[in-house]
Amino acid sequence: MEKIIMDVNQLKIYRLACKVLEGKLKVKDFARLINKSYRQSQRILKKVEDKDFLGVIHGNTGKTPHNKTPEHIEAQIKDWLSYKYQDFNITHFMEMVLENEHYPQMPKKSTVHKLAAKHGLVKGVRRSKRRSFKPRPRMEQEGMLIQFDGSNHVWFGSERTDLLAAIDDATGKIVGAEFFYGEKSQHCLKVIKDLIEENGIPEAFYMDQAGIYGKADREWESQIARAFEQLNIRLILASSPQAKGRVERLFRTLQDRLVSELKLYNVNDIEEANKYLKRFIKKFNKQFTVKPIEDEKAYRRNVFGNLDLILCRKERRKINVGNIFSYQSVTWLIDEKRCYRGRQVNINTHVDGRQSFDIMGREIRPKPIKSSKFLGHKKRAV
Repeated sequence: MEKIIMDVNQLKIYRLACKVLEGKLKVKDFARLINKSYRQSQRILKKVEDKDFLGVIHGNTGKTPHNKTPEHIEAQIKDWLSYKYQDFNITHFMEMVLENEHYPQMPKKSTVHKLAAKHGLVKGVRRSKRRSFKPRPRMEQEGMLIQFDGSNHVWFGSERTDLLAAIDDATGKIVGAEFFYGEKSQHCLKVIKDLIEENGIPEAFYMDQAGIYGKADREWESQIARAFEQLNIRLILASSPQAKGRVERLFRTLQDRLVSELKLYNVNDIEEANKYLKRFIKKFNKQFTVKPIEDEKAYRRNVFGNLDLILCRKERRKINVGNIFSYQSVTWLIDEKRCYRGRQVNINTHVDGRQSFDIMGREIRPKPIKSSKFLGHKKRAV
């Protein structure tokens, strides 16, 4: 004999229905007590009259729902979220399964979220109460404004590294990014140089006034300002993180998505991380870039000279009698017949670490003739 189980509410409805059928309770009172309409109460009474207690049991009781997720699919999703993709949010998880696993039976997002919640596998996000800021409208053209910032984080492995990134304000496209050890402005110049070589010269840069240079590296701030002046780029310094909200949100996204993917593919050194970063940026831009208001780009062609000599650290020294000058406690000789006494020599430290010398743009090749211990005194940029 089939065993039928009634819950407390069904038992209550059955007992009240029996009282109505026995004439001890009015239909309108029955409807009020079970919180149903008068017509629905009449239908319930008819079922109880015909089927006795079976009349209050729903017709689908004991049946498997036609849209229930099969157990083997639920088990597979649980296994992935428990181990291989444990650091991924639901949306990112589904994207990576589609990319890596080619799993044709993946349910829709709401179903996956319910299954993850059922097993306690939903990746929670702690959000503190913050002051709200009115969003600034996007720029009309790509290249009108580049938001630039750095983030010190455990991106891969166990050590903290710096990720410098630039995002176009009009489209949300990542136009430059690279991992470095230490957020120095020499590294900033490298990312900016790569950006310009690939896209052209933008109209303006939006940077953090305090965070990007660091208190111990103020000299580099003047170097970037000098380089931007030479390239006719407007430099806007933001006084708060909220002022450059798009690049701040970018880093929140990267700390979620990029960190998870670097861990998934066992990336543990900076060389491999930078290789994977290029692949990640292509995928990110394809998925998240928006169409600008105007199709015409604001990037400009470089007509200002050699970027190697502009986006670099520049220092000057005065040439003395005998065509000699001192730099970092080393005496250098310009071995030429021409006399340069009283002129200024430019010492250029490039983003790749190379060093070059020039006088009014003409390259020279001086020779070191005497050296002593360099104490590392800082000089202001010219």
